[in-house]
Amino acid sequence: MDLNEFIIRHDGVLSARQARGFLSTSAIGRRLSSGAWVAVTQGVYLVAGHHRSDRAQARIAALSISDDAVLGGHAAAWWLGIVDDVPRKHLVFSDTCGRFGRASPTAVVRHRRLDPCDVTVVDGLSVTARDVTVLDAALMLGVSVIDSALLQGFVTLSSLDAAHHRYPGRRGIATISRLLTLLRSGARSEAERVVIRLFRKARVRGWIANYPVDGYLVDFAFPDIKLAVEIDGFGWHRDIQAFQHDRRRRNALVTSGWTVLNFTWADLLERPDETVDAVLSTRRRLSAA
Repeated sequence: MDLNEFIIRHDGVLSARQARGFLSTSAIGRRLSSGAWVAVTQGVYLVAGHHRSDRAQARIAALSISDDAVLGGHAAAWWLGIVDDVPRKHLVFSDTCGRFGRASPTAVVRHRRLDPCDVTVVDGLSVTARDVTVLDAALMLGVSVIDSALLQGFVTLSSLDAAHHRYPGRRGIATISRLLTLLRSGARSEAERVVIRLFRKARVRGWIANYPVDGYLVDFAFPDIKLAVEIDGFGWHRDIQAFQHDRRRRNALVTSGWTVLNFTWADLLERPDETVDAVLSTRRRLSAA
């Protein structure tokens, strides 16, 4: 492709090395001097007339480290369409210290030697492949990222396990090991244990686990005030029959005068205090009614 096509396809961003594939050093200098190009970081240019968009910023973050740097984590998950939220920080992997040594104004740098199978090029930008991306993103965004990626078919549990074991010494390995174990098991009994620990720590009283109501079992019931606390399972374990069963159960409880609170695994693991506060505040309200 010619230079103009390259610039368009790369969101108006290019590195000095990429530019030298099209122009001489003096020609690059003239563009910088005239303002046709702007050096946004050392050795990275934004072409005038191109907005510093979210996509442009992701390219700048990676190229600010090196031409061989790889976008990862939340940023890679967004680039690959696994999540919709634009990252506030851009995780970048590099084998070298990069242009700025160990840091960059636009990127969080991690030094990891990636297996070639864990790197892919999408729209001209090197990013971590889906499995490693999902695992790294989960450290920032929580277990719901893995659950969603499994549910949408972006990854499989076996492919995540394989990627996980390729990097035994990486940051957050204990957290990811636990999340994969939960996802593998379906986590029903573990969910109960987590809730019981939360309730006991907060000295929540009056609940009964697996309480029968109208032919259904309520995960945690406060029978005296008809409050039901239900824990939604991981989405990738739920088929349409399970989904319909849960809706019928909820409707039956509401029809019988129960107040139902539903929480997810992300609530239990990432927002435990808010989860307990919601239960306590609802209990107080119902008790005072």
